Amino acid sequence: MNESELKPYSAALYIHIPYCVKKCDYCDFYSCCDLSSSESLLSQIPIQIAELSKSYSINGFTSVYLGGGTPALVNAVYLKTLLHEIYSFNGGILPDEVTMECNPRNVNPGNLAIWADAGINRISLGVQSFQDIFLEKAGRRSSRKTILDALEMLKVHRDCFDLNIDLIQGLPGMTENNQLSDLEEAVKWQPDHISWYSLLMEPGTVLSKNWSSRNQNTEVDNDEVWLSGCRFLEQKGYSRYEISNFSLSGKESVHNSSYWKMYPYLGCGPAAVSMLRGTDGAIKRFRTRADAESYSRGQIGYDEVEVLKASDFLKDYLLMGLRITQGIDLQRFTDVFGVEITEILPKSLKRWSEQHCLTIDETSLKCTEQGLDLQNSILISFFEEIDAGYQGGTLNWPPEGAVE
Repeated sequence: MNESELKPYSAALYIHIPYCVKKCDYCDFYSCCDLSSSESLLSQIPIQIAELSKSYSINGFTSVYLGGGTPALVNAVYLKTLLHEIYSFNGGILPDEVTMECNPRNVNPGNLAIWADAGINRISLGVQSFQDIFLEKAGRRSSRKTILDALEMLKVHRDCFDLNIDLIQGLPGMTENNQLSDLEEAVKWQPDHISWYSLLMEPGTVLSKNWSSRNQNTEVDNDEVWLSGCRFLEQKGYSRYEISNFSLSGKESVHNSSYWKMYPYLGCGPAAVSMLRGTDGAIKRFRTRADAESYSRGQIGYDEVEVLKASDFLKDYLLMGLRITQGIDLQRFTDVFGVEITEILPKSLKRWSEQHCLTIDETSLKCTEQGLDLQNSILISFFEEIDAGYQGGTLNWPPEGAVE
C-alpha cells in the first residue's frame, strides 16, 4: 500500500496532566505531587502533538479531554495557553466538546471564568460520594461541604459548562441506602451526565492493602443495588448509554464514545495512550513513558509500540462496542473489516440470540439487559470463534483510508 493512498484523519485528543496533591486510595493511575515543573510540562504537550500529528497524518481533533491526575490543580492561565495552542492544530476551531476532570476543591469563580474563556465547555467533577465517612475511606481530600460548595458555584456557571458527576458504587462499608443516597443527591443538581462506576480493588493500591475481603459487607448485593440505581436514574430522565454511564438526551460523552466506538485517539502527556493508524498502514497502540520529570525537559519517550493484528483489533472492537447500549453499527463494521459480522461469528451470534442475550437487525448488534450481565461469557465465545476461523485481512480504519 502506498502512503499516498492513506488520507489524513481526525482523532480524539487526550491530555494527561499527572499532578495530584495526594493519590486517592483506590487509584492506580500514574501521578506525581511536585507541581514545580508544571509550566514546563505543559509547554511540551504542543510539541508532542505536532510530532505525532505529522507522523500519523492527523489533521484535526473531534474532542479534547484533560485528565489526570488533577488537571485543575495547574494554574488556569497555563491551561488556557495550552488549549489555545491545541486549537491552532484544529484550524483555530474549538471541538464541540472540551472536557476537564476537576476535584471539588479546585472549583472557584476565578478558575471557572478562565476555564470558560479557555474553551472548556464540560466539567467532569470527581465527587465519588456525598458522604464524609466514605470519602475518608477512599482517601479523598474532599468533604461533603467542599462538594456542595463546588456544585453551587457550577450551578451559577451552567450556561458555560455541561456537568458530569463521577460516583463510585460499592465503597467499603456502603449499604444499599448509602449507595442510592449518592445517586439521589447527584440528581438533585441536575447534571447532564452521571458516571457510576463499580469499585475495582486494583492490586497495589492503598485500598486493596488496607481492606481485605473479610472486612467487606457481604450482606449487600451490589448487583441488586446496581439494578435499583439504574432504574432510579432512568426514572429521572438519565438513559444508560454505556455500562457505567448515564446521560440526559444528547449529552453523551463525545470523547469517551470515541473509545467505545473504536475511533482513533491521540494521547499526550506522561502515561497517555494512543491508538492511531501509521502512514505505513499499520494500526499502532502505544503509551508515552510515565516520567513527568523527563517529559518536562523535552525528553519525550514511548513504551514499546504494539502493532495490532487484524484479529486483535477485531476482539477490541467487539469488546468496546458491546459496552454501549446502541451496540455495534453493522454498516461501519463491514466498512472497517470488509466482511459482515455474521460471516465471522455465525455460531456465537446464533447461540446468544436464541438465548435472548443479543439482538441483531439490519443496522446493529447489541446486548439485551440480560446480555449485559453475561457480557464476559459472550465475549469469550466470540474470541474462541475468532481464534478458530478468522483469517484477518485488509482493514479500512478509520474508514477514510485503508489499513492493513
